[in-house]
Amino acid sequence: MSAEQSAPVPGPGPGPAPMPQAQQQPPDLSAMKLTRGTSCVLCQQRKVRCDKNKPCANCVKAGVECRVIPPVPPRRRKKRLQEKDLVERLKKYEGLLSEHGVKFEAIGHDLRSDGPQSDDVDQLENDVEGLNTSPEASVSPLAPQNEKPGSWFSLHKEVFRASEQLLQDSSEDEAEVGSTIHRAFDSMFSNQDGFPFIVGGRAPSVTGAHPSAIHIIQLWQIYIDNINPLLKITHIPTVQGQIIGATSQLEKAPKNIEALMFAIYVMAITSLEEPDVYRMFGEPKRELLGRYFTALQQALLNAGFMRSNDFISLQAYVLYLFAVRWFVDPRQVFCLIGIAVRIAQRMGLHRDPGGAGLPPFEVEQRRRLWWTIVGYDRRIGEMTGSTVTALSSGGDCKIPLNVNDSDLHIEGKEMPAPHTGPTEMLFALAHIEITMAVASNSNRDDFKMNNPDKAGPSAQGPGAKTPILTIRIAGQESPSYTFDGFCAHVEGTYLAQCDPKIPLHFFTLTMTRQSLCKMRIISFLVRMHNSEAMPIEEMERDSLFLQATQMIEYDNVIQSSESLRPFKWYSMHHFPFPAYMFLVQELRRRVSGAVVERAWEAITANYELRGLLNDLHTPMHTAFGNLFFKAWDAHEAAQKGSGRQVSPPRFIVALQERAEKRRKARAENRQDPSLEPVPVDFPRSRGPNQTPAGAGNTAIMTPPPVDQSMGGAQVQETSDMDWSYLVSGYQDVGSFPEFNNFGRFGYHLGGMGGGTGGPGGGNIFGNQ
Repeated sequence: MSAEQSAPVPGPGPGPAPMPQAQQQPPDLSAMKLTRGTSCVLCQQRKVRCDKNKPCANCVKAGVECRVIPPVPPRRRKKRLQEKDLVERLKKYEGLLSEHGVKFEAIGHDLRSDGPQSDDVDQLENDVEGLNTSPEASVSPLAPQNEKPGSWFSLHKEVFRASEQLLQDSSEDEAEVGSTIHRAFDSMFSNQDGFPFIVGGRAPSVTGAHPSAIHIIQLWQIYIDNINPLLKITHIPTVQGQIIGATSQLEKAPKNIEALMFAIYVMAITSLEEPDVYRMFGEPKRELLGRYFTALQQALLNAGFMRSNDFISLQAYVLYLFAVRWFVDPRQVFCLIGIAVRIAQRMGLHRDPGGAGLPPFEVEQRRRLWWTIVGYDRRIGEMTGSTVTALSSGGDCKIPLNVNDSDLHIEGKEMPAPHTGPTEMLFALAHIEITMAVASNSNRDDFKMNNPDKAGPSAQGPGAKTPILTIRIAGQESPSYTFDGFCAHVEGTYLAQCDPKIPLHFFTLTMTRQSLCKMRIISFLVRMHNSEAMPIEEMERDSLFLQATQMIEYDNVIQSSESLRPFKWYSMHHFPFPAYMFLVQELRRRVSGAVVERAWEAITANYELRGLLNDLHTPMHTAFGNLFFKAWDAHEAAQKGSGRQVSPPRFIVALQERAEKRRKARAENRQDPSLEPVPVDFPRSRGPNQTPAGAGNTAIMTPPPVDQSMGGAQVQETSDMDWSYLVSGYQDVGSFPEFNNFGRFGYHLGGMGGGTGGPGGGNIFGNQ
């Protein structure tokens, strides 16, 4: 680091003082709603650029009064130090009164000098404007009632707030009310997909939307190779028999199996790149996705996935959620995941079935599906800044066993013995532990909330030392680790025996180590943007700089490795955003040296490998671009000072060109269509008569049109209504609702004769 030089970072200047006449003449409330920043009311109403002259050119041209209403100054958050000082003084004065024999009602012993009591009110008031998320919503219903709601703000909420602050500070645009990231989502995604809120009474068949038998087998094999090793929510030996049986008689396939088949088609195509899709199926990727997405949505509705305890339908819906992420606003995906969480909780997946007398096969399938839902829910929660996720609602489901699919049998009576080395569950188990790892001071730990006597020591009272930060697995009775100890645990448990020559092992090594880097960076970002920011030593900052660079380098390995191409779809869910947040600030002060060059090379390669230059229209990208300009200018100046010439990376040139076009358009008070973002539309097929690839019969393979008039799921009516679900919430942990398929975990096919079974009640699992 001796070769590094530091460049001063300019701090923010003082803001304008509030205008005194604003108190004498209250502004018009209707005009106040239309005004942002220092633009005049007319320009805000017309949504045009204001030149900030008084009067402005637009008002002069229109011949109207140019009115400007100053923004309300932001509320300053109180420092905890003030409250801590008051509590200490109160305790001191109460002690003096007690020494002199004065009788009074003491309250000092009920107050915590290190607690966030009054700060919770300020935090809530500040959150209402940005995210509209209340702390009460993040409290588990099983949590002790004497806990303060604000003490349970989650870690990813703090990271989201830090991201918001960074983007707002870096943007040169006028301040707007609301979340910068959420406004980015508004412009990035269209709002054309209404699933599952489709009204109507029809349930059209989707049998004709299946591909040919050959392509069904191809898509199933792609799913086995690309999807199953990472998600592990389907038992391959079992599902393969179901798919082969359904393919032989598609018109008689059970509705839940049909929904799962379309989910497999969608996920398989999603995992492929455009050239591979066209080479295999002779059609564009988006055309196939449009056809199978439409059929999948209708198949889920036909299966009544929200109205029954059908395990296969829930599997299909979870796969749909993974695939739809690329085309739907993450906030909408987060709500859709909430449906999956509620269905899973209704089925009892959040409670561990180990002691409920269920077959080992069902026990493991329940655990695998529940933790996949929880992990994905937490990931989307991070992206949207949401505090409430599946784990905050309680549950004691254990982590799945380290066993292969071949170790689980439908008729098995004994739980299989876990393996000590890598299995098919290698990545899934490592991912569960990483995503569920929580710090001891975080609200993400539901076990700590529900077991306060086992939660570990905490600092109480004056003079108490801050406990050492520890990490444990949320919702589990796991030991506590220091951060280094947790990293050693993950390395020793999952990574030590990995063979990089095996693609799944290589992917697990890379993604897991990238996640460990992410944990360190996020911990720092929370501290840095906290109201009580802790000082950080230069040595630790150097280490974090290296961790952030490595996080992007790990992502580059995944994006560039030929052996990991089948798994690239998964990495797209995990953009190294925290690393960018850290580096884009640090590179303004670190302007030269080997590690600086390494960071710039990693960022440049990441832009190229992920194709980030293909879409420069998002507000978040624009905000990061402003920070990158400043960082590169500092780096370039330092290099010139040393007598060296450097060429700007291609992404810097592209961002600079776009920024210049924006400045010219604003200066000329005009809109440039090339600068406007193009929302991502949900894929739709070109028409109802489009024939799927490989179809031999046009009449059979033509999918029916699906529009807003399509009906919801149709479930067979019965003469005797089952009211047991009304009391299921009050039942003991040992009671689990049975699945409507598989008997307890099997569906009755009766010769592939219908959705819920037919005469004979044969179990397809018995044929394996």
